Amino acid sequence: MTELDPITLEMFWRRFNSTVDELAATLKRTSFSTVVRDVNDYAAAIFDREVRLLAQSPESTPGLCGPLGNMLRCMLEDHPPETLEDGDALIGNNPWQGSGHHNDITVATPVFHTGRIIGYTVTCCHHVDIGGRRATIESRDNYEEGLRIPNLKIFKAGELNTDVLAFITNNVRSSETVVGDLRAQFAANHVGAERLRGICAERDWDDLQMVADEMITRSEALARAEIAKIPNGIYARDVIIGIDNGEDVTIGCKVTITDEEIEIDFGGSSAQVKTAVNCTLTYTASYTTFAVNAMLDLPIKMNEGTLAPLTIKADPGSILNCTFPAPVFARTSIGNYMAEIVFGTIAEAVPDRICAGAGSTPMWGQYFFGKRQDGGGFAPLNCVNGGLGARPDRDGVSCLTFPVNVGNTPIEVLENDIPIRIHQRALWPDSAGAGEYRGGFGQLFEVEVLDGEYGPDGDILTSFRAGRFVHAVPGFLGGGNAPNGELYVNGEAQTSGIQRNLVPGDKFLCRIPGGGGLGDPKDRAPERIGRDIDDGLISDDFAARHHGYENGDAK
Repeated sequence: MTELDPITLEMFWRRFNSTVDELAATLKRTSFSTVVRDVNDYAAAIFDREVRLLAQSPESTPGLCGPLGNMLRCMLEDHPPETLEDGDALIGNNPWQGSGHHNDITVATPVFHTGRIIGYTVTCCHHVDIGGRRATIESRDNYEEGLRIPNLKIFKAGELNTDVLAFITNNVRSSETVVGDLRAQFAANHVGAERLRGICAERDWDDLQMVADEMITRSEALARAEIAKIPNGIYARDVIIGIDNGEDVTIGCKVTITDEEIEIDFGGSSAQVKTAVNCTLTYTASYTTFAVNAMLDLPIKMNEGTLAPLTIKADPGSILNCTFPAPVFARTSIGNYMAEIVFGTIAEAVPDRICAGAGSTPMWGQYFFGKRQDGGGFAPLNCVNGGLGARPDRDGVSCLTFPVNVGNTPIEVLENDIPIRIHQRALWPDSAGAGEYRGGFGQLFEVEVLDGEYGPDGDILTSFRAGRFVHAVPGFLGGGNAPNGELYVNGEAQTSGIQRNLVPGDKFLCRIPGGGGLGDPKDRAPERIGRDIDDGLISDDFAARHHGYENGDAK
């Protein structure tokens, strides 16, 4: 392989990214579940033969993307590269190696060219069921949370290991959907592998290493140059988070900037808890890495080079680095806060690089389990959205799930799959924190279980994921907080993490908070306030209380 000129290097950098985009598109097109197809609760990436990240899907969730490298390395410890052959594929879902809970199953495929491994294609999907207790924070240890798959060969030399597949099928409830999504992962990995082989064949290369080496080296240099723009120093604070059982936990965060490197140390955080909200270090690191990457605003997508200057620590046995057999199903309840905590810790040093707290931190959503009267089962995950926090030069985005990056399942899809009627999915007025720049607005989501011939066969077990019932979404740099979240079932206020058996005629209502404000609310432009009033987003009373604005001041 000859030395690469900058134009050729850029071309192949773009081809790596287009390859992973095609891999992800194949996964979505062939998946069986709304979780993958509509919610985007998946990850897809390609690695070089040295298990260095080359590219990952930008539509993926950080919590699934971030651990892929560690998961792949753990798989290769159990199945060393020299023992693999063309047509093999590995499968596993260990929460401490991967994305933090059992539902996320990883499939990794070694890519061979001219008889040697040149890289790996890897996908991870949240599967609708993994056995064990259904989507609950009440599990008291990891054994209750479903099937834990050791790192196994699901394919050997191109032949499907039907014993492994049968073992999975016999331990999950929605086996058709789970197996369908697994086959989608197999297909996606195959497509990605074909594209990587095609690049080598086209250029008559033995491998991809010259491109990989140069790309990673240049990416690391860019990341270090960006970090160097941040003033050296130690920035620290403690944050109180309310968890699903009503307790408060403390997250300690210390960010150390030393020239071209960042260390984030969560030492001193609360110990792991009995409730299933604990985070493995892999999951904590994923959202911390995401925060740093967003803060740096690099002109390139994340790869191994951009990760090199970052070190993340947390005490073993803490809620951010729990030890087996801690329950971990609802780890979003804690892990989703990492971006907000990092931004808040370093806000004074880089006020132009952060956003205020987000109403979808942590993720809001519902799991529905039941049967239709035609005998068909359903087990979808539906996510609902709060507002993004305000940014240094603009308002936050309304109804955006930050930092999880999952999508809304369309109303039509939900009502077709589940015997429910959605009465409203709308913006929640006055739900954004005030500031010179306000947060984005949160969402109202109201659902009724159908009755009669269109109702379910029996009840619907509904598991509610939510947050921000006690501690408000914070504004930064003088901005106001957003209101607390609200959850009602049949008009009665509920707390986060509950499960309810809903029967025909039952209703629930979610009010998901907006984002926090940024900057002094008194500095907000009067024409912006007037426009929000005219659009029905804020009330006259809100404008007067938070902005000192009387209708007619300016329009």
